[in-house]
Formats: sequence, structure tokens, C-alpha cells
Amino acid sequence: MELFVTYAIISSFFWSIFTFVAKYIISKKMKSYISFAYLQGLLLVTLYPILSFIIVPKEVFFPPLEIIPYAIISGGTSILAYLLMYYGLTKYDASTATPIIGVKAIFVVPLSYIFLEEFYGSSVILWILITMFGAIMTSWNKNTEIKQILSPKNKALWIFLTVAFLYAAGNVAVKPAMAIVSNFNFLIWREFAWFGVLLALMPIIFHKKEQKSLLEDWKGAIGILIIGVLIQYFGYILLFYALGISVQITEGLMASTGLFAVIIGYLLSKTKSGFELENQSGRVYTIRMVGAILILIGIYKLSFVL
Repeated sequence: MELFVTYAIISSFFWSIFTFVAKYIISKKMKSYISFAYLQGLLLVTLYPILSFIIVPKEVFFPPLEIIPYAIISGGTSILAYLLMYYGLTKYDASTATPIIGVKAIFVVPLSYIFLEEFYGSSVILWILITMFGAIMTSWNKNTEIKQILSPKNKALWIFLTVAFLYAAGNVAVKPAMAIVSNFNFLIWREFAWFGVLLALMPIIFHKKEQKSLLEDWKGAIGILIIGVLIQYFGYILLFYALGISVQITEGLMASTGLFAVIIGYLLSKTKSGFELENQSGRVYTIRMVGAILILIGIYKLSFVL
């Protein structure tokens, strides 16, 4: 097994854990998901350069100017994806969000063609359809009716599909960046761009309610968020390394986040220490697991067609 394959799978596990950490903070520790994003941003731009300096001090330097557009594209799309994902997590389970977000590779097909001039042929359609069917299944919950599953009322599906598209758009910018600088260096500047876009959005989204939440809630959330940010850091480092080798295969392997998330969600629903984050029936988790498996198969197969 090639090293980047192992890194991609480990990264997918880290990302599934982070989704539950985010869900916990948004549900139990902070009254505003927007305030949570700003607190997270402050930690990212503070801790990531420090961590990289400790681990690989030679990789902490000002990058070539050609990196800036890639950092802005990747960071800008990522913060929009985060905000929408956090909004979705205020309403829906992490074991629904994570598998659906894992279908982002289906958006890599057109984006890679537009930006990287990579064409894959019509055989990808079958695997895209299988993947989409899996995403529909993972959006199922105990209150879902069959007639709602493909309707605009299935907001979980459409919210997290949009998140997947935004992530895919950002990830397309990672591969060319990896040809210029290392994953450690790009991560630092990408996160500064991420936070810069978030700051630019302050007049639009960061109002008195969000300011009050940040001032009142940050102490209760900071400890668990630091753990989450550390998980994110290593998830990013492993992911960017793998994306630098192959965007398509890495995206295919990252679909395993759905499997990890459904398993974690099921275990939380069955334990007293589950923090009330997941509360679905065994039947719902069975349906979600089948959906997550279909997503993994579809995206994995798709990655070898690409």
C-alpha cells in the first residue's frame, strides 16, 4: 500500500472525529455556530504556525507569490463550506453530514476538467449515480418520509451536498500548490486566507448576538476546541500530502469518512456518554451504513475511472 493511501484513510478518520467534536461544541458549548467559527479561526492562525515550526521549522517561511491565489481559492471556499456545515450541524446529525460531504469527489469530475484540463469519459456516470443514491440514504432519519427524500424538503441532503461542492472546489487548488511548496507550508497560508475571508464576512454575519456568544461561551468551549483543532491539523497535513500525489484517488479514499461517522454515531446513540449527539433507531443507522458503503464504493470506483 502506497504511503499516500494510508495517509488519506487516517485523515478521513480524523475528519470524522472532528465533525463530532464540532457538533458537540455547537450543541452543548456555544450558542452560535458563527461564533464557534471565529473562535476556531483564532486558534487556527495561532496554533498552526507554531505546530509547523515545532515539527518542521524549515517549512515555516513566506511562500512564493504564485501560492497566494491557490491559498485564497482553497481557504475561501473552505470557510464557506465550514459555515454551511456548522449551520447544518445545528439541525442534523454528524452521521448524516459526514457521509454526504464525502461525495465531494463527484464534483471533482467537472472541476478537474475546467481547471486541470483532465477529461475522464462518460463511464463515470454510473458511479456518480451510485454515490448519489448512497448520499440520499444517509440523509435518512426517524422522521423522514419516502416522498420527502428527493424533495426540496430534504434540506440535510442539499445543505451537505453544497458543502461537498465547496470542499471539492477548494481541493482542486491544492494539487498545483503542492508542486510549489510543501503541505506544511501551504497549510499555514491557506489558513490565513481562510481566516481573512472570515474576517471580511464580519459585517455580514458577526452581529451582536454572535459577539455576545463568543464573549460568554469561549471559556467553556476552548478546551475541547483545541483538541479538535489539533485533530484538524494532522488531518490537513495528511490530506494535503495525499492530494499532492492524486486528487482523484485521495478523494475516493476520503469517502471512508462516512463509514467512520456512521459507526461513531451508532456507538454514541447506544452509550450513556453519547452526549445526546445522536438519537436515531438501529434501523436508521443500518440505512445510513448501507448508504455510506455505497458512497465509498461509488467514489472509490470513480477515483480509478478518473
